Amino acid sequence: MGFADQVMLFAVTAVNEFTRKVEEVVTRTSYGDIDYLGTLMQCMKGGEKEALNRLKLVRAALAKYYARCTIANVG
Repeated sequence: MGFADQVMLFAVTAVNEFTRKVEEVVTRTSYGDIDYLGTLMQCMKGGEKEALNRLKLVRAALAKYYARCTIANVG
């Protein structure tokens, strides 16, 4: 089964919004505002470093999903 044959769960506009929110959290965190990470840190029962690593994974997954949407011409 190729990318074009797969059902995409989110539209490109939703992926763009998810990406925008994740980038907002990453940007604010890079300036020292860790308030945005509080919930994630609690859910993971970890610290700031673990939460930031998880955000990196989310960013990569969103980029991959966006690429799949582009290949499948979903919009």
